[in-house]
Amino acid sequence: MEVDKVKMASLCLILLMALLLLPVGSEGPCRRLSKTYPTAQCKGDQCTEHCEHEGYPYAECDTDH
Repeated sequence: MEVDKVKMASLCLILLMALLLLPVGSEGPCRRLSKTYPTAQCKGDQCTEHCEHEGYPYAECDTDH
C-alpha cells in the first residue's frame, strides 16, 4: 500500500508542475509581443488601446522606446 501512496503523490506532483507551466488567465496574452509595441510592459492608454485592437485584451507594452 505504501508504494501506491508514493506513486499517487508523485503523480499529483507531476500534474501540479505541469499546471504551473500553463499561462495564467489574463496575463498570458499580455506577455506575448505586440505588433505595434515590441516589449511586454505597457501602461499607456494609447498603447493599451492599440494592443487591445491587436487581440491583447489586457495589454501590457512599453511606450518608453
